[in-house]
Amino acid sequence: MISGLPDRPLSAGETLRLSKERDDLLVIPATPDSLMGAHGSLDEIRNVLVFTETIVAALAYTDADGWTLVTRADDPAAFEDVLDELMDFRDGLGEGENKAEIVETISEAYETFTERTLPSS
Repeated sequence: MISGLPDRPLSAGETLRLSKERDDLLVIPATPDSLMGAHGSLDEIRNVLVFTETIVAALAYTDADGWTLVTRADDPAAFEDVLDELMDFRDGLGEGENKAEIVETISEAYETFTERTLPSS
């Protein structure tokens, strides 16, 4: 999926760097749980959504298997379905969080990404 991913969870800075180094790629933590540790501090990122112009994918890191492709869709606008499958895979990811806010945040990030990468009509 992404060449060069380390065999460990990502840091917040690494997700930003991946998205900045490649104009055709957006890598974001899937939920606030994916970014924040138990005590509200920045933590290892083990769940990401990866967008390109034509796909959205959910990747999850586990100690046993490393980075795993949980699911993908050929339409980036289907990211909510991809997010749901990741949440099911993680059994409780995002529990207690406002899903509408998560979806809105992802939508805004994707909109910014498309404005940056897709040519204007």
